[in-house]
Amino acid sequence: MINLINNLTMVTTFLFLTNLLLNKFKDTFPQYSHAYPYVSGTLHGLLGVGLMLLGVATTTGFHLDLRTLAIVSAVYMGGRWAGTIALCIILLARFVLLDVTNTIAVLAGIAMILLSYTLSMWLLNRQHRKSIRRWLVIIFCSMIIPCLMVYAASTDRDLSGTLLVILMYTSGGLFTYLLLTHLSRSNQSIYLLKEKASRDHLTGLYNPRAFEGIFEQKMLETEKTRESFSLLMLDIDHFKRINDTYGHSAGDAVLACFGDLLHRSVRSSDYCARKGGEEFIVLLNDCDSEQARQAAEKLRRLVEQQEFQLPDGKLLKVTVSIGVSTYPFTRADLLIDQADRALYRAKREGRNRVIYH
Repeated sequence: MINLINNLTMVTTFLFLTNLLLNKFKDTFPQYSHAYPYVSGTLHGLLGVGLMLLGVATTTGFHLDLRTLAIVSAVYMGGRWAGTIALCIILLARFVLLDVTNTIAVLAGIAMILLSYTLSMWLLNRQHRKSIRRWLVIIFCSMIIPCLMVYAASTDRDLSGTLLVILMYTSGGLFTYLLLTHLSRSNQSIYLLKEKASRDHLTGLYNPRAFEGIFEQKMLETEKTRESFSLLMLDIDHFKRINDTYGHSAGDAVLACFGDLLHRSVRSSDYCARKGGEEFIVLLNDCDSEQARQAAEKLRRLVEQQEFQLPDGKLLKVTVSIGVSTYPFTRADLLIDQADRALYRAKREGRNRVIYH
């Protein structure tokens, strides 16, 4: 029983540390987000190996531990591929590290592992990950039923010991559920706080500091992929007149409406930010020079046709000047400067136009 308690302690410590490590990995190397399930699966597989090494070897050749929780946790945290990798590592370790002379014990261990994997993949989809009923089904089918079968097949039956093991399996599974649910909610809260801190309060677009980080990350990716991308620098024409004529609340209303229009007009893979005042910037991923011109012209026409409602109910029309620059025609570290120059050229040449650098 002490070893099973050690198993649960190991699961608890591991899940906390792994959650911190994987979050750090996602924040530090977002360009490798596709590798997250593989890293998660490998770590959970190693957890399963550690749980087996700290397990209880019974006189009948059975090994009691919480390795199945490593597979369930892998599916919960990393999805299908993470669960598959953890399963493969734990199955391999079962044959390499533990006794394989007792055929019944080997089959029971494999059955527990495969059941936990199959049920987790089936029941813990994105919509139902936090369903305690589904967790109880997984625990009962993959941990308790095999334990009862082992008890029934054993010649030296120890009812009190078996009940203690079942209690430990149940409490371990429920505790893991509560812990993972808590970590998931904490991660979501942290994400929302970060997201709020990175947004401009008026338009809901990224603020300058957040966009700076996005652009730096894009430059790092570009060094490897050499994928073309473009920048649009936008400035609302004669914005000062709006503030002077209708007041700053009207100016804020125009900015908020403009930000919403900008956000709705680009692809979900693109990034929009308020650079400051009435100036905005858009990063268009996987976008060459001709596509960038078309996107900029589309935006210019949409703004020209849009009626912006002021706080007093009046409708106002505005125009926008746009400067465009594209990588690799312009060096990545010069894109913002060149788009800015193109924007001011558009304003000098009469506004309400697109200039490509």
